[in-house]
Amino acid sequence: MKGRPVPEAPTISSPGNAAVRRARRLESDRSERERSGLYVVWGLHLAQEALSTSATIERAFVSDSANRSVEGRSVLALLTRSAPVLRTSDQVLESIAAGAGDQGVVLVVQRPSTDLDTLLAARPTLLLLAHGVQDPGNLGSMIRTALTLGADALIALEGCADPCSSRSARAAMGALFRLPVLTGDSARVLPALRAAGLALIAADVGGTDRPDALDLRRPLALAVGSEARGLPAAILADAAAQVRIPMAGGSASLNVHAAAAALLYEAMRQRGFSGAR
Repeated sequence: MKGRPVPEAPTISSPGNAAVRRARRLESDRSERERSGLYVVWGLHLAQEALSTSATIERAFVSDSANRSVEGRSVLALLTRSAPVLRTSDQVLESIAAGAGDQGVVLVVQRPSTDLDTLLAARPTLLLLAHGVQDPGNLGSMIRTALTLGADALIALEGCADPCSSRSARAAMGALFRLPVLTGDSARVLPALRAAGLALIAADVGGTDRPDALDLRRPLALAVGSEARGLPAAILADAAAQVRIPMAGGSASLNVHAAAAALLYEAMRQRGFSGAR
């Protein structure tokens, strides 16, 4: 099967097609993604990741570009058994998401459904909180790193980009299908975490504690803010500790993804790299 082209179906050549217009709205409009519970991802790698997890694919758009490689034909063969598939031109895929035409695959996928109460009922021991991270690439990279370094979930607080935008999904490299990712307001999230017994550790350039001086083995939530503004005073005041990452070379601050990675790695180190290969 891997060596054969997927059978042809009628091709949609107009970007005005109703299904294409709907996918384009999902790509461009966060409120539409949140209202519908759907989002857009594109590319062969993310299609493979979606197919290998429990992600629910509502619809797939494919073009001849995907049929030109063994990898692409394998993905398309699996998609035809997993979701409704619409054939389009490369140009139509480009009208949905810039860059998708070269890859030949766009998917409409259901957003993750985990809510805060369900997450806390599972008794997580390590969460990553992001506040004010507006760059979707940074946020997606944090999702990928959180999964890799043993976090149980990422919670995007107010001021963050949509973790389910296609830019964030591409930076996450499939981690969005595997790691619980929630959005929420700190006014509700922080008291719920405290009630569940998770200590809040806040990253701050003016913090008094180094990561290696804190006990990061206990159940906790690590909070990071934007490089420009950091975490707001209310979150810093609510934290059990304010942690500063030592830096050499006169640097004033770290990229928020790098800061999150440093803190998560130290937590994983203190926990004996449990679950790591």
